[in-house]
Amino acid sequence: MATKVMPLRNEKPPLKPVRPWIQPPDTFKHKVKTGDTWITLGSRNNNQWGEHYLIWINFGLRPTEPFYTEQVNWYLREYVGCRRSFDGGKNWAFTDDADPGYIFIPNAIYRADPDVITGRPGLGGTLTAPQYDDQNAYDTISKALDIFGAADMGLQALQIPLPVLLELGFIVVGAFAAVIGPAVAVGAPHNDALRKTSRDFFFTGFCSTLVMKADNWSTSTVENFYPPLRHPPLNSVYQEKRESFRHLYNFGLKAGVRQATRMNAVDKRNLFTLLRSRLTDAERKDYPKDNVQDWSPKKKKDYYDRLSSILKQIILTKNLKVKLS
Repeated sequence: MATKVMPLRNEKPPLKPVRPWIQPPDTFKHKVKTGDTWITLGSRNNNQWGEHYLIWINFGLRPTEPFYTEQVNWYLREYVGCRRSFDGGKNWAFTDDADPGYIFIPNAIYRADPDVITGRPGLGGTLTAPQYDDQNAYDTISKALDIFGAADMGLQALQIPLPVLLELGFIVVGAFAAVIGPAVAVGAPHNDALRKTSRDFFFTGFCSTLVMKADNWSTSTVENFYPPLRHPPLNSVYQEKRESFRHLYNFGLKAGVRQATRMNAVDKRNLFTLLRSRLTDAERKDYPKDNVQDWSPKKKKDYYDRLSSILKQIILTKNLKVKLS
């Protein structure tokens, strides 16, 4: 029986805890040890699962939920029996003396051809991968919009005022808020049309590089297909904002590459299953996904432009938020 310990300040019990906590199908029990983290465990087998998927398998929590971290901490104390914190009491850590001290990890899956997707009809009659549903893909997109470590990307050099990011619906917290400076006045509030145009520039860049990089192309190849704007784009309506539009587009290019490198195999599968499901039958026939490497540069560009436009439309239609930290 696990020894009771005092809760962390960063804990919150779920409204409906998983009860009973039983082993899910196709998983094995893992006895946690000192040095284990969700990230290291999720990176096993060529990063097949990822930390967020492991948490969902164990506790049924999605990273888009309110108080996500706080609820995970509650489960770690109550169910896993974690009793030590190494970050000043913010989060529980896996250690050898956790009691009972186990979590569930999915069994590894090995495929001779990793590009083949089989499954069942999903929403709208679209063929989906095993264990796929559209919500998984939307969770993947939401994770991609959580850009932590933005302060390390040199984005402060892009000269985007904090109020502009806030008006665009970005959530700016932590170190990144400090490096881009205080919220200085920028005149009248952005109207809806200007906000829409600004978001369009950012997400055009972001979705283009995210999609192509997530399809396992090298960063140099992605940057060759989607180079940064050297000069302000043409815009007859907001001529005084053209330089800001350039900064936002270039910001999106860098952020898209950054976030794609953080996606695991499941995230990528979910994303491309969703995006390709939105192609027409003729487009799917014209763009068979198993031989992209052999296409001409123009066809590759057309393909990734099409997928990134689908992703951008999803983000804009759902008014999803970018979090910078």
